Amino acid sequence: MNYFTCDACHYIFHADDMPSSCPACSASSIIAQNNNSKKFKIPAVRFSTETEMEQSRLAETGESATKSFLERVKNLTGYTLTNDEYHTALMLLFYFKSAPKEITSMHLNDLLCGRNSFIENKMAETAAGNLYLQAQKHFTSELGRERRETGCNDAVEVAAYTEKGSAASLLLLFRQNETDQILGKTPNLTNIRSVKFDQVVKGPSGDYIRFLIDWHNSVRQ
Repeated sequence: MNYFTCDACHYIFHADDMPSSCPACSASSIIAQNNNSKKFKIPAVRFSTETEMEQSRLAETGESATKSFLERVKNLTGYTLTNDEYHTALMLLFYFKSAPKEITSMHLNDLLCGRNSFIENKMAETAAGNLYLQAQKHFTSELGRERRETGCNDAVEVAAYTEKGSAASLLLLFRQNETDQILGKTPNLTNIRSVKFDQVVKGPSGDYIRFLIDWHNSVRQ
C-alpha cells in the first residue's frame, strides 16, 4: 500500500497503484511553470513525500483515538456507577484522551483496590488521589481555555462551538441533583469542583473496577 498526493486538491490517500486521476477531485493533470515562465502539464497525482505520509498517519491515528475515546464515554452508561465514580471516569477518560494506553502502563494498579499490605494500600491510595486531582485540574483548565477561545461562558454554548469530546461537551454529561434539574441549570465549574474522590479511591464499586479493567483490555488489543 502506497501513499499518494494530489497537487490539485492536496488530497493524501493510499492505494496499491498510482491512479491516473485523483479519487477526490478527479483531476488528472495540473499546470506547472518553470523559471522561464513556460507553462506545461504534469500529472496531478504523485507519490507522497515522507513528511506528507507521516502527517497523514498522525491524522489517522488521532482520528482513531478520538473515536475510541468517544465510544468509551458513551459506554459509561453501561456501568452502574455512583455520581462521583461517573464524574471521575469522565474526567479520567478526558485526561488520557490522546494517550489512553498510559492508564494501563502507568496507573492501573494504583486505581484498583486490594493491596497486599497496609503500606502498599496507602501508597496506592495516595497515587490514585493525586491522579484524580490532576485529571480534575486538567478538565477545569481545558474548559477555561475553550471558554476563552469561543468567547462563551455557558457550557451549552461552548459545546456548540467545540468538537465532540471537548471539556464542555463532557461537562453537559455531568449528573445534576434534583433541584438543579427542576431549575434547568447547566452544569458548571461548581459541578466539577464538587466531585469527591474519597470513595472512588478507597472503596470503588465493582462496576467502576470493571470499567477500569475493560479500558485496560481495550487498549491492549
